[in-house]
Amino acid sequence: MDASQAVFNNSLGQASTYPILAASFRSLSLFLLAFTYVPNDPSVNAHTNHSSPNHFCHISLVHQTNTTLGPHQYIALNARRDRAYTTTWGWPPVLSAWDIARELQLEHWRVGHINDVPITATSSYITLAQGSGDEPYTYAYSMGGPTGEVHAIDSVTGGFKQKLQEVLFVGSEELEAADKTRKALREGSHAIEFLTSSIPRLAFVPVLGTDEQPGTIEVYEHDPATGLLTHRYSAPPPRVGHGHDAEGRSSQANDGPRHVKVHPSGKTLYCVTEHSNRIDIYTIDATSKVPLTYLASHSLMPLRPQESHYRGSTLQFAPSTPRHPAPRAVIATTRGGSLETMGWVGIHRLDDAGVFQGEPRYHELPSSGGKSLALAAMSKPGDEDKTWVLLSDDAEDAGGVSVLEWDHETDALEELATWRGEAGVDMQGSSFSVWLD
Repeated sequence: MDASQAVFNNSLGQASTYPILAASFRSLSLFLLAFTYVPNDPSVNAHTNHSSPNHFCHISLVHQTNTTLGPHQYIALNARRDRAYTTTWGWPPVLSAWDIARELQLEHWRVGHINDVPITATSSYITLAQGSGDEPYTYAYSMGGPTGEVHAIDSVTGGFKQKLQEVLFVGSEELEAADKTRKALREGSHAIEFLTSSIPRLAFVPVLGTDEQPGTIEVYEHDPATGLLTHRYSAPPPRVGHGHDAEGRSSQANDGPRHVKVHPSGKTLYCVTEHSNRIDIYTIDATSKVPLTYLASHSLMPLRPQESHYRGSTLQFAPSTPRHPAPRAVIATTRGGSLETMGWVGIHRLDDAGVFQGEPRYHELPSSGGKSLALAAMSKPGDEDKTWVLLSDDAEDAGGVSVLEWDHETDALEELATWRGEAGVDMQGSSFSVWLD
């Protein structure tokens, strides 16, 4: 079997294993995990000691880095998924590059440290983008608080090279005194996503903002030859009047844009707002002086009287499949503002153009989610009508990495397996996790 193929059959010939890379806010390590999927089939279940339906799947530890570079907030991958790039809440702030040794047998896979680069302020998200050459990914873009940075990627090692640009979200005269710790992520820049199919190429950065200076989505032109970003436009909050948005619903003074994604068509952008708990859609026109125009919005949860008790988190598209090349839905989460307030996952169906279709389907989670509830999605192998959703839960004493199965036909969301640690390994909840196949 090709070592790049991350599916490993067991002796029964029916169970398959899929690799996961996970991080934690409370551990300095990265965790290489294995999700073993066992079909809910009597001929297979007869060989197990499990008796409950759909509980034959499990997650186990393959490798722990035992490094001191964390705690890690976010993980980005290259195209081959044999390099990982992480941010950290540690001090001083750095970005770290990692090698993923993909051996024939999953139990022999390892994650090794390549190098670090210092950055000005603690970064939240990191994203890779292709330049104008042949390499799949040439530049790394990190955003967090008062600054963002662009670094070149070494085409041989996959490690970081020199810094190419620093992007400011405060005035240059304010930078020295600005908070550069993870606390600045509550008000500053938080993520970056690219539209590479347009001319010019665009990049989108959500900035959470404050009540005095409400958050925006900053739009940049991206030069693939140099990797540099040039500011183009600031998209204001989608509201009219005082305390109401474009749909007339009451709203807080600051929505708090936190996470964005670009539809594969390149025509729409989606934004999760942390404070008002919405997922907003914007249309994109790369050639216009106003490249983002607000279109529509959904709540991240069933209506609640105290929206401030929740924190909008993240979003992810349902993966494309041969029968459904356009994402059938966008999946989004919101966290509880306290341990007693449970988080939510929402399934927001989309038409082929990327516009909301029908009402969302919400699923309450068994914990608040803590500071995370990050998502990663892959199509269930052999079944285009189901999606496996990787959920990272940071809730104290209840967090971990879970694999949920979303049924496209019924909108059911079923937990297949959860890993919270094991003997001698205490992850203490998960900040972020990604599929490695």
